[in-house]
Amino acid sequence: MKAPLFRDIAKLLGREKGMVLPTALVFLGVLAMLGTTAVVTTTTEMRIGANYKVSEQAFYSAQAGCEEARARLRGNAANPVSDGNPTQTQWRAYIGSFSKAKEKGYDSTTSMHTRYNSLASDVGYTVEIRHQTNSAGNILYWGDADGDGINEQNTTSGENMYVVTSYGAAGGSNKTVEIEVTKIPSITVPSALYVEGTTIIQGSSTYVIGTDGCGGSSDKAGIVTTENPGSVTFVGGPHVTGVGGGAPDIVYNGTDMDIQSIVNSSKGSADFSYTVNSATHIATSLPGPGDGWGNPTPGATLQDPSSCACSNIVYYDTGGTFVQLSSGVSGCGILLIEGDLDINGDFSWYGPVIVTGSVVFTGGGNRNITGSLIVGGSAVVDVSGGSANIVYCSKAIDDHTRNRPLRLFSWKEDM
Repeated sequence: MKAPLFRDIAKLLGREKGMVLPTALVFLGVLAMLGTTAVVTTTTEMRIGANYKVSEQAFYSAQAGCEEARARLRGNAANPVSDGNPTQTQWRAYIGSFSKAKEKGYDSTTSMHTRYNSLASDVGYTVEIRHQTNSAGNILYWGDADGDGINEQNTTSGENMYVVTSYGAAGGSNKTVEIEVTKIPSITVPSALYVEGTTIIQGSSTYVIGTDGCGGSSDKAGIVTTENPGSVTFVGGPHVTGVGGGAPDIVYNGTDMDIQSIVNSSKGSADFSYTVNSATHIATSLPGPGDGWGNPTPGATLQDPSSCACSNIVYYDTGGTFVQLSSGVSGCGILLIEGDLDINGDFSWYGPVIVTGSVVFTGGGNRNITGSLIVGGSAVVDVSGGSANIVYCSKAIDDHTRNRPLRLFSWKEDM
């Protein structure tokens, strides 16, 4: 039985014999229009999809250019981008072909401009790198200009801040990504030993040496303390020296460093992190020193700086208690302790040791810290057999920051 709608149409057509052909043509027209609409819609969607695809390709091309620039500005890059004019606002570095770099401002006739072929030329990006400046046109640096241990944007010292602009292209689509980055500045080190509390240096086999034994930098004081004169006590004839350029042995009422901020700025990048509570870790403890923090090569004597080819950041969160590192612990890099540190027995470290609380040397054995010891509380360096040596070394400080990934300050996409 026919449906009511079609039955009514049939009756209508039966009464109006001359309407059959026009009605059929109308139906065919409607069907044709629907088919055309479907084709147009499909074609439009395909075009939108294709445009989106090339737009995404251009975006990721631009992002890849930023990443190549970051990798090549890093201190230990295999194919580095070098900044030969760190104080010049006109300096530019370009990554890309000659013709593409020229389109973005590269001028081969000036020594202020350098160009590097891309390591991924098939990706299709061109990169410009320049120094960041303030509104007055002064070059901006990232560093600790006031000596409190906290890095800040300034116009006098630290690592250059860079603006990296990457132009990506794909299938007629263009995208631009701009980032602001900097290398990680060296940790502020005012002396071989920095303390913020009463200090006892004991034993004729104890040496605190502010002479830069390995980096050729300016010599430092042997000890800097934020306390008043008399807060550092010598017992038993220890040796504390700051020589060369008139650096004093001990500086009292020194600049107060924000040690907690120093720890906070680096602990997120730690290669090894431990949470402990009044713990003792020996050289073979797992997790702990047994994870392999590195083995410094000793100097000619215990008072000479050690050396090391590897670099790690080791972080201990003691929850307000302490950790004892005992029985031959060694490592290379930055040692960060939130809490107190007890160094017991043999100990060798290449790099800065930074402790928010107090430090005590206990037991016998030979101890060598090549770099610096920075203490947020009191320090008791007491030798009972063996020796204790804190030897300032600028290279041991710089080695563990210059090769870290660049810090990213800002990112934006320009359409």
